[in-house]
Formats: sequence, C-alpha cells, structure tokens
Amino acid sequence: MGSDGKSVTSLEDQKIGIRTKLAALWTGHFLLWTFGDMVSLLQEETEPVSDDLLLFVAAPLAIIQASMILFSLIGRPVAIRLASIGLGAVYTVFNLGYISEAQAGWEYLLGIGYVVVSALIIWHAWKWPEEKDIPKTQVP
Repeated sequence: MGSDGKSVTSLEDQKIGIRTKLAALWTGHFLLWTFGDMVSLLQEETEPVSDDLLLFVAAPLAIIQASMILFSLIGRPVAIRLASIGLGAVYTVFNLGYISEAQAGWEYLLGIGYVVVSALIIWHAWKWPEEKDIPKTQVP
C-alpha cells in the first residue's frame, strides 16, 4: 500500500533477450562513432582523410557495425556470439587507440564511451546463456 492508502501496482519487468541486447549495444556503438565523426568534422579538428583510408578502413568499419545490428537479430546464436566477441575485441583496440590520440576533453569522454560499449558487447556475448537441457520426447 502506498502512503495515501491506495494499493501500489508493480510493473512487469520483462526479460530482454540477448539478441536484442547485442543489437542495442551495436546500435549504440555505431551511433557513438557517428556522433564522434560529426563533432570532429564540425570542430574542424581533423585532417583531411585520404580516399584510401575511407575506402579500406572507415567504410568497412561502418558497414561491419551496421551489419552486426541486423546479424544480432537474425543470425545463428553461435555465430552471433563468436562475431560479437571477435569484432568487439577489434573495436576495443580501435577505441583504445582513439583514446590514446585524444586531445580535447570531449574526445576522452567519447573514447571511454566507445570502450565501455564495446566491452559490454564482448561481456554480453561471452555470458550468452546456454540452452537448458530439455529432455527430448521420443517420437513413436
């Protein structure tokens, strides 16, 4: 009962599936990277990017992140888990590199956000719950 004498209803706390969590984390990571790129362009603190860097680094990294959002929802669990752990580790290395080259305060904060999100991707994929042993019924 609440302080006013009325009964307090509790809200249902539905469990969020691991696929949805990973898709949300990949979305968050992609959005943080996009935000970082936009802010650095608006601040004009970046050097011009070569076509080779765009073609062989920036575009594939963006495509991989966007693909992982969809793959987290439709892929096979074992493949999603392995891809999230592997790519999460690769992005963590990139993100640590970003922090090491940071110059402004916002870049450090954004870099920490990058690392936290990529670490959460790895952690959730690593802790993916295993299917419970369900006795299989025999078909006559």
